[in-house]
Amino acid sequence: MSEPVINIESKVTHQSESIYASFQHANRQLDGLVAVDYFFAKEINQCLIFKPDSTSLLELNQEIKQLQWFHLLIALSASLRDGHSCLPLAQVAGKRLFTAGMNESNSETKGFLFSDLNTLTALVAELRLTDPNNENAFEQPIVCSHERLYLRRYYQFEQELKQVVRQRRIIKSALDAPSNNSIEALDDVGNIKSIIGSLFPDLAQLNDVQPSEIDWQAVAVANAINKNFAIIAGGPGTGKTYTVTKLLAALLMLARTKSNNSDSFTIPNISLVAPTGKAAQRLSESITSAVKAFRGSIDDKILDLIPEQAKTLHRLLGVIPDQVNFRHHQENQLNIDILLIDEVSMVDLPMMTRIFRALPTKTKVILLGDADQLPSVAVGSVLADFAPRPHLGYSAVNHHYLAQVTGYNSLTKVETAEANNSQYSAADCVTFLLKSRRFDGEGGIGRIANFVINGQYQESWQLLKQSETQDNASLSQGLSKDKQLTLLSGSIETWLAPLVEQYYLGLFQCSKVEEAFELLAKFRILSSTRKGPQGVESLNALVIDILRNKGAIPFNRFESNTHLYAAQPIMINENDYRLGVYNGDIGVLWRNAQGHLMAVFENAKGGLDWILPSRLPKFETVYAMTIHKTQGSEFDHVAMVLPEQKDNRLLSRELLYTGITRAKKHLSIASSQSVWQSGVSQQVNRHSGLAID
Repeated sequence: MSEPVINIESKVTHQSESIYASFQHANRQLDGLVAVDYFFAKEINQCLIFKPDSTSLLELNQEIKQLQWFHLLIALSASLRDGHSCLPLAQVAGKRLFTAGMNESNSETKGFLFSDLNTLTALVAELRLTDPNNENAFEQPIVCSHERLYLRRYYQFEQELKQVVRQRRIIKSALDAPSNNSIEALDDVGNIKSIIGSLFPDLAQLNDVQPSEIDWQAVAVANAINKNFAIIAGGPGTGKTYTVTKLLAALLMLARTKSNNSDSFTIPNISLVAPTGKAAQRLSESITSAVKAFRGSIDDKILDLIPEQAKTLHRLLGVIPDQVNFRHHQENQLNIDILLIDEVSMVDLPMMTRIFRALPTKTKVILLGDADQLPSVAVGSVLADFAPRPHLGYSAVNHHYLAQVTGYNSLTKVETAEANNSQYSAADCVTFLLKSRRFDGEGGIGRIANFVINGQYQESWQLLKQSETQDNASLSQGLSKDKQLTLLSGSIETWLAPLVEQYYLGLFQCSKVEEAFELLAKFRILSSTRKGPQGVESLNALVIDILRNKGAIPFNRFESNTHLYAAQPIMINENDYRLGVYNGDIGVLWRNAQGHLMAVFENAKGGLDWILPSRLPKFETVYAMTIHKTQGSEFDHVAMVLPEQKDNRLLSRELLYTGITRAKKHLSIASSQSVWQSGVSQQVNRHSGLAID
């Protein structure tokens, strides 16, 4: 059995004391150690006691057990900071960690070598952590389940969410069961088939249609209409909101048929929500646009019942100022029949659990999002866990139902595993929209997005190199072409100046704040990091210098004793529930009719909110922003700037894909080949036990 190789200068002590004399001592031994991980381990270590029994096969002395356990706690804390809900023991077993940047000469004296998996499993067993439900384990702050180490609160969130979704997946909205031969079930299938046919009049009733010819939007509506829990996933341009608007119309039409097509039928209470104010605003705009487009093809009385105003998740649940709890929870649930949540990839594990706590069992939940995007900044990757790629396959029962209402018998060949003969499949609730109408695969943005998310580094870099700019003139010419892809070359200042002049200089020439918001929607600089030459802080400073040199923000434009000026774009960094502004909200400073400088924000109702800057929570200038912060937003032109170091831990194909797909017409990228390769080659794979079985 391998011994941990580590120099211990201080005496190894009992559990109530620290393994190391101090954080500084631990930091000398463990390369890259973060203070919060050390103090987390120190605090938790005081709460746990080893209880070996006669059946234990673990032949480690107490000091080595303490060492192994303390470093497991450090690794667990680091894992939680990276967004994982747990730490699989197999991830560290037999590995030497905390050695980043060390050379061969000192690799045997620093870092920490974990024992093998069997030893770690036995170690956890001695702590009585492997049965999370027994009385002794209940008070333990750490849980081990299926060889995964959890902080108890995240284990409880995960188990609660998994159980409630499993139950909803079985409940079929009282419409179920195409295999049920009751007259009511047959009527439901007949009604659904009629509704799908009216919403998709061009739906081909074929027995052997080719996969590329399948109307996945029709399949998504058919697959979600008879389920109490449904997921519609797809990339940009696949028509997610277009599809879900037809789904809402279908649900209303189905409710009307239950009342013998009477116009006085009971109208379902529908709520539309998104994680951020910007995402809620975009959802509202998309639903409004879709409803307008469907006028003339769908009954106006039905369309009039579709809500067009979305709200944030926080507003839905009811924020209580200065408290972590919401007004709505399991004891005070929401009165909602249908809940649509957009941009689900941004929703973390605790928030999603709290949402379901606040919902009665009757509520139909529809999740909408792009599973290929970055997961939430906090713990969890809920959408990716619930909608894994590739699709796991529809059950025979669900396939039979879909064939009945759409005519697509060939779904068996496309999406259903041959061996899947079970009554229900975990993937029955999931539909992927496979065809992008914005990125048809021929344009540069669509092609590079597909290359990146599939990990095709060489193909994506070759495509980038073909679009490389050699001078500022070629960059300006390229901006006139739709869906233009550009690889930026030269120093940042060289290519940044013409972009700032084209997009940001005009902010200071706008006569109305509405015009400023229109300009801000056209362009944004994105970065993977905040710090460093390619980070958001440096990029914002460069833009300000360029604008100042152009005379747009001379010193006399600054307010006294502040760095605020008219036409300054800002982003909120903290939630303020009283003011109704939230982390990630974008606004612009503008003078009101009295000449006072105000912060202006677009609201979900299509209006403007004017707030004194002195009342705002923490905010920053936002000519440039992190890729994470842009989720839920889109811009005509995006300039994505990547760091110089290829080993940047934030780089991943999901990060690149998210940045790429924020662009609607133009995409400019500043990156070296090695950094691009590193990003495309690295995949985000968050550890959890959430996947539904």
